[in-house]
Amino acid sequence: MATKKTGRSSGKHKAGVRRAGSGTGEKPVALTLKVDSATYVRLSMLRATRRQTSQNILEQALREYLDRAGA
Repeated sequence: MATKKTGRSSGKHKAGVRRAGSGTGEKPVALTLKVDSATYVRLSMLRATRRQTSQNILEQALREYLDRAGA
C-alpha cells in the first residue's frame, strides 16, 4: 500500500525559492536569536499586521543595520 502525502511541506526543499539578498544562490546559514518575551510579542504583532514572516522582517532589519554600520 502506498504512503499518502498530506501536502504539507517542511519548507526545507522548495525548488527555486530564493531569499532576498542571497543573489549568489548559496545555501542559507542558520542563526539563532534569543529575545525577551516583550520583544517576541512585538515581532509577532508586526509579523501579523504586515503578513510577513519573522525571517523576512529580521533579514531586512539586519541588512539595513549592516549597511548603516558599513559592514
